[in-house]
Amino acid sequence: MTIGIPLIKSALLASLGARCPSIQKLNFAYGTDVEGSLDAMSEAICGWRNLVYLQTGVLDTRVLAHLASLSSLKSLHFTSYDSVDDTPPDSILTFISELDELSITAPSYSLLTRCLRNVHFLGCRSAVLSMDDSDSQLPYVPDIPDLFVSLSECFPPALERLSIDVQVDPDDLRYHHFSIDFDVIAPLLSFSCFRKLDLDWLCTTDIDDDALKSMAQSWPQLEIFRFGAATALLESPSATFIGFIHLIRYCRHLREIMMSFRACPIDINSEPFSKTIPNEKITYIEVGDSPIVGSIAVACQIHSLLPSLSHVNHGYWVWIWAFKPPSIVALGDEWDRVNQYLRMLTKGAEIREKMGELSQECSLTA
Repeated sequence: MTIGIPLIKSALLASLGARCPSIQKLNFAYGTDVEGSLDAMSEAICGWRNLVYLQTGVLDTRVLAHLASLSSLKSLHFTSYDSVDDTPPDSILTFISELDELSITAPSYSLLTRCLRNVHFLGCRSAVLSMDDSDSQLPYVPDIPDLFVSLSECFPPALERLSIDVQVDPDDLRYHHFSIDFDVIAPLLSFSCFRKLDLDWLCTTDIDDDALKSMAQSWPQLEIFRFGAATALLESPSATFIGFIHLIRYCRHLREIMMSFRACPIDINSEPFSKTIPNEKITYIEVGDSPIVGSIAVACQIHSLLPSLSHVNHGYWVWIWAFKPPSIVALGDEWDRVNQYLRMLTKGAEIREKMGELSQECSLTA
């Protein structure tokens, strides 16, 4: 059921709980500026005991307490504002249901953090958190560590998917003073069941190879890793090709990587290259504006580790930079060369495979 509050009277909405007690799926499409809409919505939601899916706007503490008591609830999508911040510190709401998906939208880090401190989802499997405030200067660095600590307390270690989306001008994310370090990420290491982690908006200049190794070892089930590739960095990232290889080595289920790193060839006889088993599942990589040296050697080493990969996505500068500096243009040219070599290497591997199959068939019929 989809309800547009401006089209009906608040009194009718408030009575829906009693009139339709068995509703399981509800999508409230309404404007928060409609007088009495929030109270009417709250009254209606509290009348339902069998909700499985709910998508709505602002929720107050009364409604959250009701939803937290529902064992049937599997999917919850709502907007968090100050109205969820009136829960006493010693009265944390804990959802008893095992949510398959949760999404919360807030206008700032601080409001989202306070919401997560007041409401815990200890059976949640997938969470999408969004922040959108065009009037503020995001990201506000002091709020990020508190947010990540709250995440570790709000969600269970079995959380499988976490995405945080920040609607902000990407040009604001490229400055070094916005960069996080490993201590900020550390609270997330407790989520050992991560299959998807999307923190693409983060400035990750200070995350080095050792930090990536610890992250990869903590998240062995990762399938999708998006980490800072959407930022147009003004400074070179601390992570190198070695950190990239750590992910391939320890996260054997990976099929998509989006991150920035310094791409340059390494000694193939040294660790971690020599100890890393090629991953044939990875078919998508995005490197943002990662610096690169030695495109031919980099392409060869990427192909040996990722034999199914035929293309590396790059070039956020195409839509960020109004005027492209020569260095940025040259960087794009180098990654274009990598893609040319990858296509040739992939095609060569396909030909060799077909020749091997043909040779085997001939030997069997001889």
